[in-house]
This record gives sequence, C-alpha cells and structure tokens, in this order.
Amino acid sequence: MKLKSISFKLFAVTGLVFIGCLTIMLALQLHYFEPYYVRDKTDGFLAAFEENRQRLLREAPETTEVPSFFSRLEEEYYAISALVTLKPNSWEISAGKGISGSAGKVSLRIVNPDAAMNRSRNTPSFRLPEPPLGLSYPNAEMEKLMAGIEQWYKNPERREEVLVRGGRVSFIADIATTGGQSRQFVVAAPVRLDNGAGTLMIAVSSLQPVGDAMDAFRSFYPYFYLLAVAGILLLALLYSRMIAQPLLTLNRTAQRMAKLDFREKSGMRRSDEIGSLSDTLNFLSENLDQALSELHEANAKLQADIEKEKRLEQSRREFVAGVSHELKTPVSLIGGFAEALQDNVGNGQKRERYASIIREEAARMAGIVNDMLDLSQMESGQYTLHPERFRLDRLIGQTADKLQEHPGNEGLRMETELAEIAVTADRFRIEQVLSNLLSNALRHTPPGGRLGIRLKADHEEARVVVWNEGEPIPPEELGYIWDHFYRVEKARQREGEHRKGGGTGIGLAIVRQIIGLHGGRCGVRNVPGGVEFMFTIPAGDGDEDDG
Repeated sequence: MKLKSISFKLFAVTGLVFIGCLTIMLALQLHYFEPYYVRDKTDGFLAAFEENRQRLLREAPETTEVPSFFSRLEEEYYAISALVTLKPNSWEISAGKGISGSAGKVSLRIVNPDAAMNRSRNTPSFRLPEPPLGLSYPNAEMEKLMAGIEQWYKNPERREEVLVRGGRVSFIADIATTGGQSRQFVVAAPVRLDNGAGTLMIAVSSLQPVGDAMDAFRSFYPYFYLLAVAGILLLALLYSRMIAQPLLTLNRTAQRMAKLDFREKSGMRRSDEIGSLSDTLNFLSENLDQALSELHEANAKLQADIEKEKRLEQSRREFVAGVSHELKTPVSLIGGFAEALQDNVGNGQKRERYASIIREEAARMAGIVNDMLDLSQMESGQYTLHPERFRLDRLIGQTADKLQEHPGNEGLRMETELAEIAVTADRFRIEQVLSNLLSNALRHTPPGGRLGIRLKADHEEARVVVWNEGEPIPPEELGYIWDHFYRVEKARQREGEHRKGGGTGIGLAIVRQIIGLHGGRCGVRNVPGGVEFMFTIPAGDGDEDDG
C-alpha cells in the first residue's frame, strides 16, 4: 500500500477516528458510569421507599410488623427494611425478610428515656445512649441494618430531621460488619410520631454490586481496548480496499466507453459519491447506446419513409392514370356521340341510343368526381352525417340484389348470412360502404366464383364481413390498401374488369373514412382461397325503422 494512495489515506483516517472515539468512550465510562449508576439506583430506591411508606400509612398505620409488600423493595434493591417502634423505655425493631428470607426482632433499651425525651423538646442537640456493645444479630443483613440505624442515630442533624421535624433522610455510608466493609444506602423516615412515641421506617440497600461491576470493568477494559484497536485496524484496511476497488472498476468501465463499447455496465449499487458516479456512468452509457440505436432506427425509418414516399408517388401516378383513363373513355364517347347528333347521323331509335350513352357516361364521370369530393370533405372533417334508424340486414340484402342484377354478373354465386339487426347511422353512406366493398370483391372474384356477406351482432356493435374467392392480397400490400390513390396489383382483378364506380383507388379510402365517422372499425385479411373485408358500427338504441 503506497503512502500517497487513496487506500492508505482512507485506512489512516478511518483507523485514527475510530480509535479516538473508542478511547474517549471508554474514558467517559470509567469516569462517569459509577456516579451515574449510583444516582440512578438511589433515586429509584427512594421512590420505592416512599411508595411503600405511603402505602403503609394507608393500609396499616398502627402495625409494628413489616408488611409483606415490602419484599418487592428488598428483592429489587438488595435491601432490608425495618419498622422501629418507639416506646417509653425501649425501641423495638421489626426487620423484613431481606434477600436472605429471614426476619428478626431486636429490642434496645434506653437509659432515662423521660429525661432524654424532655431534652429533645428543649434542645435539638440531645443524644440518646448508644446501643449496648457486643449485641449479636441473627444474620449479616440484620447486622448491616443495625449498623445503618447506628450511623443515622449518631448524626444529630439526621436524627433531629426524623425525630423532631418528621422529615426523611438518606445517605451513603461505608459500614463495617463482621463480614467486611461495604457501601450501603440508608433511608429513614417516620411513619407516625406522638410525643416521643411512634413508628419509624428504615431501609438499608447495598451498593456493593455497583462497585463490583466497576472493578470488573476496570480489569476488562485493557483487554477489550487492545482487541477493539486490532479490529478497527482490520476493518479500516478492508474498508479502504473496498473503496479503492470500485474506483478501479469504474475506471475500466470508462475506458470501454471510450472505445464505444456500451454493453457492459457497472453493477455497483451504492448511496455515496462512488455509487453516484457509477449511476452517472451507466446513465451516460445507456444514453449513448440509446442515441446510437435511435440513430440506426432513424436511418431505417428514413429509408422506410423514402420507400413509402416512392410508393405514394407511384400510387398518385397510377391514380392520375386511372382517373384519366376513367374520364377519357366517357369524354371520348360523349364527344363522339355528340358530334354524331350534331351531324344528324342516324334517326329515330339510333339517335335515342346516342343520347342514352351520353347520359350514362356523364353520370359515370359525375360519380368519379363526387367520390373525389366526398373523400376530400371527409378527410378535412367538414362532412356531417345524417343518422337514422334502419334495419341493416335489409339494406345489405337490397344492395346485394342490385349487384347480382347488374348485367355481366349472371354467373356470380352470392352467399348471404344476415342476422336481424337495427342500427342508427347515415343510411346513404352505409349503402355507399356496402356498394364499394361488394364492387371491390366482385372485381377480384374469378368468373363463376363465390362472393358472400355476413352480418352478426358483436356485443354492442354490428359486424359486417364481405368475402370473395380469388387471389390473396400480397402481405406487403395489406398495410396500404386503405390509402387513397392506392390500387392492388392488377393480377388480382378479373380479366378485363373495369366497372363503373370502382377501380380508381379511392373506394376503400372512402369506406375507411365513413366507418371512422360512425365510430366503427374496418379491416382486411387473407383467408384460405380468398380475401375477407370487415367493418363494425355501433348498433345504437331506438325503435326499428321499416326500411
């Protein structure tokens, strides 16, 4: 590890910071833990002592025996409690069970109690005789209790606070017993006082466990400190390498990006600056990769648009050629027969025949022009539908009958399957849709072939299907068949078939616009042996029309 490397710097800073924090924490614990723990323990003991004293005053103020509910105080705080009954010539001490579970009573006689008590009322510095020397106690806890009472009794201020002013005193004392010296917490308070008589409550709690715990801490801390320092150094080493390794990985990723290789990403997921740098590199890599992909797609789309424009231009040319062809024939016929009439060629029925041909061709030209105008209005959104209620199945039957009755369609086999459905729509335009689809199907049905139309209810829509036998539409043509100016390859048409009202490339475009204005859908697909067109329109509500 180089001294100037980022790994060493991280190792040094991390190790020093954590070792410093550990040192400060242990020093504070050694210095402040014991006073804090003692204060916490004594505060809790005082609160429990006062709670028991108040309960004693409520439940048994005249008792001279320690009640059973004192046992919780004694067990929780390693304590022994006692009730001291003050009599004219003696003190009677009734001790609790303590933590050893044995109770005891001790009687102390006081010499000349009347004089002592009289002095207690005249001066606050009286002294009662000391307990007799050589008194034996039943166990070590009783010995600590009596030593605590003696420590309280020998201090005039503490004694007067309890016996004269009726207050509570508490103090920590180093008590020497036959078992050795120990720290004890002593609390004394009156239960009732009446002219020198009454009852006192005294409890002594051992603080020795606190001192033992601190001694154990002091002996354990040096070993813990050495072990913790070793652990900190090891973790600092691992941490510094953990930080440096991702930087090396990011560097390799950046080098690959410089070579326009965006396939491999940084797999790091972190919430620090390194993680942010990793996310930024990944984001940059994805954006560059996406930009290159979009550029390729844009190039492909541009190429497709160019091809589409070429096809559209070709469709326009074919449309112009088709319309020119469709218009050229009637114009020529009209011109020729008009000249014949002008030159008085023929007479009688022949002249009527000329006039009929002129009217038919003029009507054909008007139909082509009207189709072009309708398509223009529909695409511009300026056309308004005129809806009415009618039976769609009847309209389909009427349109199919007209088609079959047309000269030249005698060999056509028409199949119909029509459900009785009423719709609300523009009757004239729906008839135009049916006529365009049937005429389109007829143009691509071979002589003697079959052509059919089906009508059924599909949820809340009426679904119409027009199918015919014949050559399928090339798959690449299906996407353009509804565009205006577009005509499918002439191979699909019946030989020599160019009937009126169709073949110009705008019939299916008109169908799509009309169905779209009605809120319906239209589609086309190849089926075995032929082609199937379909459209749907909402059925709507209302009463059926007779038409």
